[in-house]
Amino acid sequence: MTNNRIEKLRETMQEMNLDSFLLNSKANRFYMTGFTGTYGQAIISQTGKYIIADGRYFEQLKTQSPDFEVVDNQMRMEPTINNLLQRENLKRLGIESIEMNVEEYLALNDGASKLVPTTNVIEKQRMIKDPDERQKIAKAGQISDETFVHILDYIKPGMTEKQVANEIDQYGLNHGADATAFETIVASGTRSALPHGHASNKVIQNNEMIIFDFGFMVDRYYSDITRTISLGKVDPQLKEIYQVTLDAQKKAISNCRNGVPMKNIDAIARDYITEKGYGKEFLHGTGHGLGLTVHEYPLFNADSEENLQNNMTFTVEPGIYLAGKGGVRIEDDIWINDEGEPELMTHSPKEWIEL
Repeated sequence: MTNNRIEKLRETMQEMNLDSFLLNSKANRFYMTGFTGTYGQAIISQTGKYIIADGRYFEQLKTQSPDFEVVDNQMRMEPTINNLLQRENLKRLGIESIEMNVEEYLALNDGASKLVPTTNVIEKQRMIKDPDERQKIAKAGQISDETFVHILDYIKPGMTEKQVANEIDQYGLNHGADATAFETIVASGTRSALPHGHASNKVIQNNEMIIFDFGFMVDRYYSDITRTISLGKVDPQLKEIYQVTLDAQKKAISNCRNGVPMKNIDAIARDYITEKGYGKEFLHGTGHGLGLTVHEYPLFNADSEENLQNNMTFTVEPGIYLAGKGGVRIEDDIWINDEGEPELMTHSPKEWIEL
């Protein structure tokens, strides 16, 4: 599988007139090499494959990246890369402009190779998932579903948001997850109007809306799910925006098909919410890619340039946020199957829940 990925990258490099490509991104490095070390970089050329690391990783690399030439950098990364590029007579080096910091750029720019900034080259390959990748994302989604069912039984008035967030994290880790996907969001009452209202010491009261946004990692692949519930009775307007959000999400998901522009999916959700009078309260894009990172290319917004393709995995997550009153977000993980149709990868209940 790694060889197929490298050959596809080499085809893209040829189209871009690059004779080499430097992997700064840890996710991209793993995707192309299988190497999971915390330190190291990789270079792919038309004829060679190199991992630049130090002695701490040599034994690990024998197992994870046996087809790569290991270059000992002796804890001097940029000079070693420049020496390798000169040794192999590599003149045009593609770099991941979003990932490379200024210090690295300046050091490598002093070398013999011309640095050619690129954006989302490997990320575009990663958009399309193979069956093994899809299975890992689905497993992470299953753990999220089980966690949500558990938390419905667990949560009670008088608990703090942090207490509930810690329970979400611990339950998932105890039931098969390797790690949490990000800092779990539990936002209650007026704080549910904060799209990224990370769990605080606020005490959850009766008669409040609560947003749960969380996910887990399984074998380096992620899930990401959001559910909103009512703990007791809430303002009727909050129940209204819940239904609007849910209807917008369902409309968007049903239109997720092979060949459909992603900006159209964003427009479907946004136009419906606007039609219902809450367009200005929809404060973010409709979704994002999902895989080796939680938020990965591409995004669902008005500027999206990609079309949906078979075997893509992504989220659909419209939301409405009423400042000083409360908010709603509903998010699922979606896969476009071989027939070009959308399939849910998360299955937690999302009809109105009032505990």
